[in-house]
Amino acid sequence: MTSSVLRAITDAWDKITSFEHLLEAYRKAQKGKRYRREFLTFSQNLDENLHIIQDQLRAGTFQFGPYRRHTVFVPKKRVVMALPVASRVVQWSIYLILNPYFDKRMIETSYACRVGKGSLEAVTKVQYWMRLVESKREEYTIVKIDVAKYFYRVDHQTLKDILGTYIKDEKLMELLCLVIDSNGEAFGLPQGADPDDLGPDEWLNDVGMPIGNLTSQLFANIYLNELDHYCKHVMKIHMYTRYMDDILAIVPKAEARAVYDGIRAYLKDVLKLDINRKSYMRNPDRIEFVGRVITTRSVRLRKKTTMRIKRSWRIICERYFRGEFDRDAFSRRVDCYRGLIEHCETGNLRNRLNEIYLQEREKAHERNPDCGDPLRAPGGDGLPDSQAAPGDRSDGGQGPV
Repeated sequence: MTSSVLRAITDAWDKITSFEHLLEAYRKAQKGKRYRREFLTFSQNLDENLHIIQDQLRAGTFQFGPYRRHTVFVPKKRVVMALPVASRVVQWSIYLILNPYFDKRMIETSYACRVGKGSLEAVTKVQYWMRLVESKREEYTIVKIDVAKYFYRVDHQTLKDILGTYIKDEKLMELLCLVIDSNGEAFGLPQGADPDDLGPDEWLNDVGMPIGNLTSQLFANIYLNELDHYCKHVMKIHMYTRYMDDILAIVPKAEARAVYDGIRAYLKDVLKLDINRKSYMRNPDRIEFVGRVITTRSVRLRKKTTMRIKRSWRIICERYFRGEFDRDAFSRRVDCYRGLIEHCETGNLRNRLNEIYLQEREKAHERNPDCGDPLRAPGGDGLPDSQAAPGDRSDGGQGPV
């Protein structure tokens, strides 16, 4: 759907700042976090706190933050930012208005952070294209583009200009500029730099978005949606897809260099982004995309991904047998791992995960031979055997995955 089809957003401010909308935003923000101390404290005076947010928004005095920084190492080292509850509520209030609007404008083959999409659908589409070109006489080439340090390099003014094309509500744009500029906090990296290279005073204020924020993932999709429309409607690339900052096209071999250079030029000249060394052109017999290795006959997880899964699964099993979370929490984690591996050729990985589970269960019994399952031991949650987590009873010792 092109931009001319959708009307601009002109009158969203009253809804965004209404008490009912803020209440819905709070419910979204606390989903899965309702028992965290900060949400419990906020909910004790929920109506009063939401009215305070409402009054501050309407008076133009609301401020985001302060941000809390912490580092994660999955799948690579990243600095992640966390906001207080009030700021999360306001971000959800914005998201509930903007996401449905911009989702209608996104191309069908943009798969990240969208309802009904996801990495599995992206893999399925790419494999379908690979099989399609395999049957053709003409030679085809994969053009794979990876944006360098994407979240750290998004240009603030360019993002504001893109949003301003579609949003004509002045007060909403003022709030969005407040989100983007982050009260002057610096989240941007100089070109070619890594987070470890810089001291606190060397980060940039005019580029970058806080990783981990709800609005950041929305803005990231909106920003590269401009590239999507350029590739589909100007460059006329039929087999084109994007998963956040991973961009992939399958094109006739004679056109590959022009497509590669055209995407790189648009990123640099229009969106002020660079591509990294992982970008390439190659024959479409094997593709690495969204953490999978895809061929026309199979889909399997990358080796780095399987190693990361094994490490994190061992920690989860160890914590479970120490009684750090209950059966439901463990079962949810089991379901996540099943969903990740069930559509890949991962028989060996599945067996290894179950081996790790049984090893950690045995270690727990060695530490305390009389405890049985720690969740059903005296002082545990007293779950009857019929409610035990997968792998805890008559599973033949095979494990839960």
